[in-house]
Amino acid sequence: QVLRTADKKFSQRVPDPSRKSGYRWSLEDTRRTLYRLPKIVEALREGQMVYITEGEKDVHAIERAGGVATCNSGGAGKWQPSFAEYFRDAIVRIVADKDKPGQAHARQVAATLDGVATAVEIVEAVTGKDAADHLEAGHALADFIITRQAGEIDASDLAQDLYDFLSEVDPAEDWVIPGLLERGDRLIWTGREGLGKSVATRQIAVAAAAG
Repeated sequence: QVLRTADKKFSQRVPDPSRKSGYRWSLEDTRRTLYRLPKIVEALREGQMVYITEGEKDVHAIERAGGVATCNSGGAGKWQPSFAEYFRDAIVRIVADKDKPGQAHARQVAATLDGVATAVEIVEAVTGKDAADHLEAGHALADFIITRQAGEIDASDLAQDLYDFLSEVDPAEDWVIPGLLERGDRLIWTGREGLGKSVATRQIAVAAAAG
């Protein structure tokens, strides 16, 4: 279960009879699934288009507008590649939130669906940030702005996710001068004019070149 509080915080819990509250407030190895999955399976069996959004609020808005929609739990960046197989031979529209995390999330989802779904488009709201804003403003499902056509090669240059960047392991040091200058690195030395920076730098360069 995903629970939304009045101050727009989201908590997730799993039924656990051994706990006093009846729930465990950590997912641990719980298998993740898609929101409204039974409806999605039925709609795809009937050949209907399915919308993938960033959050449950947008799913509800699309349902009120007569569409079929789903999302993953946890919001942007939490899509799992294993979800893609549900959309085998499907027609899918991914509704991206109009911000960097939302656009990156939409392209992450699209990348897992390419070669699996029959057609994948990425769309954005005409008004507001997301699908709920778009529909609340009086626009229809057909009015979404298409930012990536089905079959289009995605050449977007989006910044790497921060958590992915921080989780990367740095390569082993390759010293030009041990403990001082690493290959490919930059060393900035500052000081007033006339203190000998240029002379010292030249001598370091000569010593490095000489091994």
